[in-house]
Amino acid sequence: MMKPADIITAAMKATTEKQRKENEQHVAVALEAFTQARDAHTASMKKLYDTEAAIRRIEQERQAALDESAEAEQSWRSRFRSLRGNLTPEMKAEHSQRIANRELAEEFTALIAELEDDKDSAMLGACRSAHQYTTAHNTAFTTYADGEWACALTAIDPALIRAFVLRIRSLELSGSESAYATAARELANSLGTMKAVHEFDMAQEPVLSVTGLYRPALTGVDMKLYNSPARRTQLAQALAAKKAANGTGV
Repeated sequence: MMKPADIITAAMKATTEKQRKENEQHVAVALEAFTQARDAHTASMKKLYDTEAAIRRIEQERQAALDESAEAEQSWRSRFRSLRGNLTPEMKAEHSQRIANRELAEEFTALIAELEDDKDSAMLGACRSAHQYTTAHNTAFTTYADGEWACALTAIDPALIRAFVLRIRSLELSGSESAYATAARELANSLGTMKAVHEFDMAQEPVLSVTGLYRPALTGVDMKLYNSPARRTQLAQALAAKKAANGTGV
């Protein structure tokens, strides 16, 4: 016949195994949602970075066109005066080129304005995906951590429980009126000391190696916009109004 202690131990083992299996299922679902949100945010940031890179490139091309136009303008005017207004075929061609350069610079300016709107739209998308990303991370991490905690609570070493009960009894015999609280505080202090020196080996952490221990960094995201739903709404409305005014729809 099994001893009561053995029955309790067996029941705790069964409970722990059941808890672990349930936790693994929940974590798998949460981890899949997290990786999808992470990939979606990566795509959003790529779109934003590509737009920013296009703006920088076009700004450089616009400045080059302006510089070239200014240099050609000065040279053309000097020769125009020296020739007393006698336009040669070459100067007529250069004059047309000057006009083309100015128009090109104006086209670049208009394109930059359009891309700035695209950048704002991409930033809004990045804010949305960042929110989904951090939310999914929080869900995945807490699902895993809480599950690990629940499993650990059902698998506490009986030797620790025995020593804890004995410590409480010892304090009671010594006249303590808060024996349980004292023993619990001592246990918590001991756990705190061990926590301070604990290190995670990510090579042995299939879940934490994916989620990390902290909220994902949102590098490149406008955090003021991210933290202000009102500002995001205002920007979205402004962009929609521009599109409507340009006849492109919302």
